[in-house]
Amino acid sequence: MARDPAPSDGCDSLYVSPHGDDVLLSCAARLLSELERGLRVTVVTVFGGGPRHARADAAFDRLGVRRLALGLPEASERQASYAAFEALTAPSHPDDDRVADVAAVALADLGHRSHAGQVYVPLGVGGHVDHRLCHEAALRSFESGDGRNVFLYEDRPEAFVRGAVRMRLGHVGARLPPGAVRAADDTSLAAFLLRFHVGPSLRGDLKGWGERARGARVAARLWREARSWRPGKGFGPRLQPVVHPANAAALPAVRALVAESAASARAGRRMAVLASRYARRLGASDHAERLWLLLPGHASSERSSSAFHRSGSWSHSVFR
Repeated sequence: MARDPAPSDGCDSLYVSPHGDDVLLSCAARLLSELERGLRVTVVTVFGGGPRHARADAAFDRLGVRRLALGLPEASERQASYAAFEALTAPSHPDDDRVADVAAVALADLGHRSHAGQVYVPLGVGGHVDHRLCHEAALRSFESGDGRNVFLYEDRPEAFVRGAVRMRLGHVGARLPPGAVRAADDTSLAAFLLRFHVGPSLRGDLKGWGERARGARVAARLWREARSWRPGKGFGPRLQPVVHPANAAALPAVRALVAESAASARAGRRMAVLASRYARRLGASDHAERLWLLLPGHASSERSSSAFHRSGSWSHSVFR
């Protein structure tokens, strides 16, 4: 870790961020609401450094958020092949198993020492390999119950694309309660292929029409792999959706944080528009974030997440 907290350094809420900007892009409203309530908040970044981390670090310091970093190498630093978008969303390299192990041990130790009552980890929407590894390591490290709630946050901007959240829930084999089976929007293959590029383009992972055309093949594969999912019959983590709307007073601060963390000013403006549309789909106005509460009794989640990040797909029997 870049900073090694003393055992007495506790917190109320612990946010796990694959890269420096992910928590601010994905759950700024939730984080600000907890700070407003006087909670002690810590953010731990798992991978990398660079400008995207510098922007986030400055924001966290200004807000009084304690920040830590595991300092593990980002995908492109681990394997040259990850420089291509297709590889980022393909089955992970075998060497990444060790990366996930290292992250899981560090996160479990931090969780034990921090005594955090709320833990927030990425769902892994969009399938970026760093987000998948971070998701897997976190589910191996944290469990709801005994005074702790674990929430999976929807990775933004990927979650803005209709159908993307449902696909990710299918990839991890999530099991939803009867009242939540319609919570995640479905979409047709044609509609998804028209919009899949929004998330990786705003992040800068998808560049040019050639890469977008090749990425369409990846998007089609991911869409097909999730079609067998049955929300009430999955054998992966048991999840309950929770919508957190930003109140009107906090909205300017939320939007400023997202804009500050975006890859560019143009990306920040685009994300504000997409966030407003997504909030309406969630039944709110202006800005809302959906979290997925990890329900107790998810013993198979480690097996489920590990299987997908290594193979990149499921056998149909997992969902039935």
